[in-house]
Amino acid sequence: MVSYNEKMVGSITYQNSSNTFFMTYEDGADSYKAEFIPNTQQRLVAGLSYKMIDVSVGFTPNFLKNDGSKLESNNFNLGFRFNYKKWYQSVTFINQKGFFIDFDHLQRFYLPRFRSTKLGGTTSYVFNDKFSYKTIFNQNQWQLKSAGSFVPNFSVYYTNLTSKDTPDHVHVDMYTFSLAPSYHYNWVISQKFLVSAGLLVGAGINIADKDVTPLYEVSTNIKLGYNADSFFTYLGVNSNSFFQEEGKNEFYDSFADVKLAVGYRFDPPKKFKKLYNEVTRRIGF
Repeated sequence: MVSYNEKMVGSITYQNSSNTFFMTYEDGADSYKAEFIPNTQQRLVAGLSYKMIDVSVGFTPNFLKNDGSKLESNNFNLGFRFNYKKWYQSVTFINQKGFFIDFDHLQRFYLPRFRSTKLGGTTSYVFNDKFSYKTIFNQNQWQLKSAGSFVPNFSVYYTNLTSKDTPDHVHVDMYTFSLAPSYHYNWVISQKFLVSAGLLVGAGINIADKDVTPLYEVSTNIKLGYNADSFFTYLGVNSNSFFQEEGKNEFYDSFADVKLAVGYRFDPPKKFKKLYNEVTRRIGF
């Protein structure tokens, strides 16, 4: 594998991220299916990174807007990844306001004051030293020879659902804990082309209003990438779903992220590199 830690990376990314909820429930002889779909906003993200510094600015140009963009809504997402030796930590924050509610695909309503907030992350451990976990998620490293690895994961998430659009205000707090093994593989087609795929299946518990229920977790990721020392481009699709069942009632919590990116690596300005090294030395990094 090759490392680009000494390079500065600039990129433009098309991104579509959302957190969707789906439930089925029974009320006597009646059965209902409801899907809560956020009024997502597609956007372009301009990013610049160097070692521990990662700055990005997102915006939605007119050609990406649709009729739903005219409705009152917002969608804010943040994601960070850190690693120490074989340990990797991801942190996710998703805040969404404005949801479509689809009942049995027959009726659809828009609730502008329905809001979801999710905060949490996953701790992972990579067993195989020859496998580049970083290749999946960032552009500071690239796999040169096909390899895979078993990766156990422990996830913790807090999710809050609130709505002031209904007569009885909705307020739900959920705490999710799961332990899940996974396997990831980087298939190197050539030194410049790569296909990466991973599958995670696990189980845990969900705590909501003091009720504890078992849950299952399924996560997938796929990446198609082209890489040269300077230029790179990739398509990445990541999804993570938690589902639980209590009697005949079911609840699904799924968040997904689609990225199409192009970028360029270059040497940082000498003055910036000197300043960075001095600052990190003084603070002990």
